[in-house]
Amino acid sequence: MTTSVTQQTKKTVAREAAIPLWQKIAASIRQRILAGDYAPGEQLPADRQIAIDYGTSRMTVRQALATLEREGKLRVEHGNGTFVSDDPIAYTVGKRVRFDENLNSAELSSDRTLLDWRLREASAELSNALGLPVHAPILEMTIGAFANGRPIAIGVRYCCAARFGGFAEAFEQECSFSKALRRYGIEDYRRERTEIIARMPSPEEAKFLRQPRTLPVLAYTALDAEVSGTILSYYEGCFAGERVKIVVDLQGVEP
Repeated sequence: MTTSVTQQTKKTVAREAAIPLWQKIAASIRQRILAGDYAPGEQLPADRQIAIDYGTSRMTVRQALATLEREGKLRVEHGNGTFVSDDPIAYTVGKRVRFDENLNSAELSSDRTLLDWRLREASAELSNALGLPVHAPILEMTIGAFANGRPIAIGVRYCCAARFGGFAEAFEQECSFSKALRRYGIEDYRRERTEIIARMPSPEEAKFLRQPRTLPVLAYTALDAEVSGTILSYYEGCFAGERVKIVVDLQGVEP
């Protein structure tokens, strides 16, 4: 019996010795995350410090962290560090979509920034979406969205330039599409259509969202209209896929 136990112990030790060190480090950090030692959103020590703690090289640590990132346990914000992944934000999509309300209901602060804007002629696709003649002047606004100071979405909103003169300035001052619309006498609007698809981010999107290009985003297009049905804007952009989950609200939607 003793001989059998000793042989089994030796086999176990041999198996453990054969496991690469980066896998052991990944397993250790994974366990600490599951145990709550590293809380959601918490920043991990720098890879240099982790290498010192485990007595190995930074290259080995980076291999372990990359594995945990692929698993969704960690997120790497280039230039900021490595963080434990948060639970995704529930973002409700239905007949009425309001960015601030969605985030505030999750007890998160919300903010949007006008990154860029320009006037351009409507392409065939945009003229069809907005119900405008081809080559009609439209306003194009690139907007970044944040939750608790972290970027979660980026996209472009298109509006009729003739109807909404000065809208970029209004949005920049209000930081809200709804509030900016009130300056034009529009008190309410609804979502006519939302289309969502998963894809890989562009270099610009990945940079703004502070995520690697190997992580997918939830890309979507949206059409907003007045209650009367008059089209207000067309939007195309994306959410950081690991930070947001889409909740479809079917209340008030006809079967």
